[in-house]
Amino acid sequence: MNFGVPLGLSSGLCWGAADFFGGMQSRRLPALTVAFWSQVAGALGLAVALAVSGTRPVPAGIAWGLVAGVGSGCALVLFYRGLAEGTMSIVAPISACGAVVPVAAALLTGHRPGALTGLGVITAIAGVVLVSSPRPHGQERRAGAPAGRGRSGRVLAMALASALGFGLFYVFVDAGTTGSRGEPLWVIAGARASSLVMLSTIALVGHRSALRWPGRRIGPVALVGIGDTGANLLFAYAATTGNLAVVGVLGSLYPVATVVLARWLLGERLSGGQNAGVVLALTGVGLLAAA
Repeated sequence: MNFGVPLGLSSGLCWGAADFFGGMQSRRLPALTVAFWSQVAGALGLAVALAVSGTRPVPAGIAWGLVAGVGSGCALVLFYRGLAEGTMSIVAPISACGAVVPVAAALLTGHRPGALTGLGVITAIAGVVLVSSPRPHGQERRAGAPAGRGRSGRVLAMALASALGFGLFYVFVDAGTTGSRGEPLWVIAGARASSLVMLSTIALVGHRSALRWPGRRIGPVALVGIGDTGANLLFAYAATTGNLAVVGVLGSLYPVATVVLARWLLGERLSGGQNAGVVLALTGVGLLAAA
């Protein structure tokens, strides 16, 4: 049995839940604060897992993890900020189009995509276009969002940039676990280390206050980090199957959980065109996974 499919799906759903609650915390705290302290909590959990496992590190695998963490750290801040400012049901599907990146990487390495893969890419792009269309006047306010903060070009740019960062994370983690035959735990440890360094640097250059202790919200923030780290590990183990294109898009199914939670807990409503865009974006990811 190929465990890559269930592991990839599990990583996507786990990411979706962590992203939803991370976005909620980013409406109460600075996005960088949520990203940094959640990553610290995830790193502590990962350290415990490494101590228990007793696995030996592979330098090449750790190196690929370090590279992956740079992109994912920046992407996480942009994604949480986008979730805080925009509509979760829109930001999440756009960021999921990072699934195109591992498909492109597979193409560049000589793996020609089939007809179904091409259809998935086109469908995902069409979904992004529709979901990014202006909302009818009067619908800019929605439950659970800051008043007067309609979806804008800024939110769209953040979602697209996070998509690129997440897509590159998939590629580099795959290179660390399969190309370098690194132990997934150590690859993710490398990614977490460089992600923390990147987040700290952003905070020190910009607003140092963003690294302040989140106070009584540390519990929910820590759970976000543990969920995110768990999803990273699930993806890393799924990547050991060697099928980057399939595993990458399965990990990108996280908007399913985010959208369901946003509709259920926040009562978010979209226009007809945007609903169609969400469906197309998720359908495109699904087609890529089935290719």
